[in-house]
Amino acid sequence: MNDQPLKIAFDAKRLFSNYTGLGNYSRTLVRNLVKFFPQHEYHLFAPVIVKNTETAFFFEQKNIHIHSPGKTNKFLWRTFMQSALINKINPDIYHGLSHEIPFGLDAKIVKVVTFHDLIWELYPQQFGWFDRKSYHFRYQSSARRADHLLAISNNTKEDLINLYQIPSHKISVIYQSCGSYFQTPTFYQGPKKHFLYVGSIIPRKGLDKIIMAYALLPDGEKRGVKIVGSGKGVYFDKCKSLIEYYHLENHFTFLGGLANNDLATLYDESIALVFPSIYEGFGIPVIEAIHRGCSVITSNKSSLPEAAVAISTLVDPEDIHDITRAMRLSILHANVPAKEEIDQALLPFSDEVTASKLMKLYLDLGARKL
Repeated sequence: MNDQPLKIAFDAKRLFSNYTGLGNYSRTLVRNLVKFFPQHEYHLFAPVIVKNTETAFFFEQKNIHIHSPGKTNKFLWRTFMQSALINKINPDIYHGLSHEIPFGLDAKIVKVVTFHDLIWELYPQQFGWFDRKSYHFRYQSSARRADHLLAISNNTKEDLINLYQIPSHKISVIYQSCGSYFQTPTFYQGPKKHFLYVGSIIPRKGLDKIIMAYALLPDGEKRGVKIVGSGKGVYFDKCKSLIEYYHLENHFTFLGGLANNDLATLYDESIALVFPSIYEGFGIPVIEAIHRGCSVITSNKSSLPEAAVAISTLVDPEDIHDITRAMRLSILHANVPAKEEIDQALLPFSDEVTASKLMKLYLDLGARKL
C-alpha cells in the first residue's frame, strides 16, 4: 500500500462539548485513529473549544490541528461557514461524526458522515418543533450529499435505507468502541451491591418499567438501584411518583451525571446493568458494562441484540414480568465468564478492530492522494 499520509478533517463539535454518547464516540474514534495510525494528519473543526481531562489528549498530539471560529455565529459557522476554511486546508477526507456535514465543501473532498440513529424521525415527540424540523432537513441533506455513510449498527443502517432511501451499498456498518477507562485488564472481585441504570431519564429508556419490575421482586432480593443520568419534566416526575407509590425511596438513588472513572466503579459493583430501552442506535452502556464484567439485562429490540454479546439477558422491554425474571436470575446466577471469553466476544468492538475498519474504509473510498 502507498504510505503517503492522509489529511483527515472531522466535525468535532461534540468531541469538545458533549460528555456522554456522541461526545464519547467522537473522542474514542479520533483517539484510536491517532493511536493506531499516527502517520496521518488530523484536523478537528468545532465552534467551541474546551480543554479539560476528557479533551486534553487532542491538544497534546503534534499531528492533531484544532480549528474554531472567531467572533461569529456558532451555528452558522458549523453548518455553512467552516467550509471555506476546510477547503483551504484541502483535506483528503471530511468525516462528520454526528449526522452532519457542512454545505459548501469542495467536490474533490471525500465526504463521510456517521449516523448513530434516526430517533428524531422515529420518536419526534421527544423533540421540539424547531429541532425536529432542523434535524430532518440538515441530517437528511447530509445523508444524501455524503459520498458514504457510516452506521454504528445494522439497525441504524436499516433505518437509513427505509426512512431516507439511502442505497445499501452507500452505507458501511462499523461498530463503536468504548473509552479506555472501561477496558480493564482485571475484574473487580468485591461484592455485587446493586442494580444499575445508565442513560437519560426519558420514556424510551424504560426507567419506569425498571421501577415496576423491581417492585415485584421479593423483599429479600431487593438490592437497590443506582441511576446515572439526568432528566426533567413529566416523565421524570412520573418515575419519582412510581418510586413513592411502591415505597421504594430508600432503594433508588439518583446520581446525575458521573465522571467515567466513577461510572466504571459502579459497573464493577453492580449485579447487572438494567437497560430495557425500546430504541438505541447502538447502546454503548451495554459494551461498557460487559468490558467491566458486569451482567446486562437489555432489550430484544432495535440495535441492542447486536451489542449484547456476552453475559447478557434479552427481555421484552414492555413486559415488566420479563424484566423482573431477568433481575431475579442475575441475583441467583452471578457467575461471570472468564475474561478470555468476554474479550473474544467483544473483539468486533475493540479499539484496534474499529479503527482499522474505519481506516480501510477511508482508503477504499479513494481518499489517498496519489
